[in-house]
Amino acid sequence: MKAICSLLILILAGSSYGQSKLDFEVMDYDFGEIEEMGGPAEFTFNFVNTGDDPIRITNVKASCGCTTPGWTKEEIMPGDSGFVQAKYNPRNRPGSFRKSLRITTTDAASNQVLYISGFVKPQPKTPEEEFAISLGDLRLKNRGLNMGKITTEKTIEKTFDIYNSSDSVVSLGEGDLVLPDHITVSLVPNSLNPKEIGQIKITYDPIRKNDYGYVSDQISLASGAEENLSVIAVIDEHFPEMTAEELDKAPKLAIADRAYDFGTVTAGTVVEKEFELTNAGKEKLLFRTVKSNCGCITYELNNKGIKKGKSQMLKIFFDTSEMRGNQYKSVTIYSNDPVTPTQIITIKGKVQQ
Repeated sequence: MKAICSLLILILAGSSYGQSKLDFEVMDYDFGEIEEMGGPAEFTFNFVNTGDDPIRITNVKASCGCTTPGWTKEEIMPGDSGFVQAKYNPRNRPGSFRKSLRITTTDAASNQVLYISGFVKPQPKTPEEEFAISLGDLRLKNRGLNMGKITTEKTIEKTFDIYNSSDSVVSLGEGDLVLPDHITVSLVPNSLNPKEIGQIKITYDPIRKNDYGYVSDQISLASGAEENLSVIAVIDEHFPEMTAEELDKAPKLAIADRAYDFGTVTAGTVVEKEFELTNAGKEKLLFRTVKSNCGCITYELNNKGIKKGKSQMLKIFFDTSEMRGNQYKSVTIYSNDPVTPTQIITIKGKVQQ
């Protein structure tokens, strides 16, 4: 869209000066598919000066440093031809591309924009490049194994590609694994031949984990290994489908004011704020956990539950010792409210030296 708008502007600008004197055979060239490591792709845009006066190209500006322009430097006499050359370097630029070359001349009406486009076919990666994380003989694509967003309904399984970079068969011995109780790990297949790609299967029990929101665990595939893997997940509570009558009886968390602006404070100040939490439902409200997006936040919550119609205070402490400038922090409350099980409180302000 940006390229189209630029072209329209140039066309409108050119119409106020008259018609371009440079007649190009091609103004938009598609290279098609080119190899990433095949070296620069080149195309020459040829033109003829159809005017009555000499014209000189004063500059050709490419839209990207990946494109090197060249052009006829001498004056082009009426009836003579010239060129603008585009050289595109595809190295480390896989995928589709479209670049422009903006031409400036001594004749304002002849200022034009040329385009090149194409698709860079990625250079095939070696297994060592594709599986960049080394864990002894085994290699993974990422150090973090993301289980995604899950619920407490059931145990889940997820597989991740793994590569045996060694010259011998590799398997996972139970004595080599260092795992928390809610995670089990296995290879698919049970052993990997030299230079073979398989999968590592993570079995994750969110109920046994007994936590909510963003969680992370460190695991090791070899006893005493220097490098660990992170298994991460976002856990929400599972609520079975409920009737309107059941929802009417369910606990309901109400927070009178979810935002607090503490204004401007001096670094080192501990900002304190109380938030009233009320159970507007008919069954007991239970708090699963309270989490913040910053280690600078701590809290006090005396009771883990509230009876119907009752309230209690959540006290938040924000330590500004290591903070400077504008601050925006959040505190997430996880409860057994089936309609809004996660609710967020925000704290903002400015910390000055």
